[in-house]
Amino acid sequence: MNKIKKRILFVTFITFLTFLSAEGTWSIDFYGVSSTDLDKNMADMTSDLYYTQLCEIKDFSVTDKRGMISDNTVPEKSELSDINLSFYTVIEKKENSSKWLATLHIVNKITNSHLTSTKEFDSYYKILMEGKKELQDSFISLIQKNEKSSSDEQDIPPLPAQNETFKASTESLAGTWTGEQNIEKILIMRGGRGFVIFKNGASMNISVKIEDSGSTVIVSQTGKSNASFFPDLPRQMALEAALNADPIKWEFKISGDNTLIGVKNTLYADGDTVQSGNIDVEWNRKL
Repeated sequence: MNKIKKRILFVTFITFLTFLSAEGTWSIDFYGVSSTDLDKNMADMTSDLYYTQLCEIKDFSVTDKRGMISDNTVPEKSELSDINLSFYTVIEKKENSSKWLATLHIVNKITNSHLTSTKEFDSYYKILMEGKKELQDSFISLIQKNEKSSSDEQDIPPLPAQNETFKASTESLAGTWTGEQNIEKILIMRGGRGFVIFKNGASMNISVKIEDSGSTVIVSQTGKSNASFFPDLPRQMALEAALNADPIKWEFKISGDNTLIGVKNTLYADGDTVQSGNIDVEWNRKL
């Protein structure tokens, strides 16, 4: 290997290291979701989803920069971080089609690079279903591709594993959970907010609180009820019951790092009538 090539390799590797903290985590500034095809609520929900999934990844140190730019606006390069990786997503409806396009943007101002990766989805709902592993793989793949093309030979070293001590707090519960037949997944964000995504496409905002000195988790529906929140009920019955339904509420006991066991207070059919009561449920963290 000649001296020039060795020098390029060395500079590329040092540049890569500038984005790693002392603990070996990627430093990422997240600037949210930009879309002219989504209303503000949907854009905010999708932005929350991406932020939550990034924060779930142990090797990522994420700073929320969503307040730095206007809604539905693609950030200017001058607005992005000078030292960290800057990340945002642009979502748009494919022209003359029912499909959607989600483009990940990673800007590295130190190396003056702007990396993108576009994925096509059959429906907008499919974007919400994409898991954190797919986001992580896409993110790291972009970085590795850039570094490999710059060095021509150097592969990026694997991200180090980190061990985290489980604590009963909304922060330790942050992540993706599954466990109910008619629910696709539950996302809990740091700070005690989140949302439930049903298999029928509905989404419910939730709040999460820790009680009894950390031994009890209370998850509550926020916002108005929707018939789609009661998929076990016949549709007409659900439409009528949702008009005056109390918020759905879960009460869990923590069972290890990745399991919540408890009851869900919701509506159920009792013959031709609708009753309110508790049913046994279990949520498991999606690893």
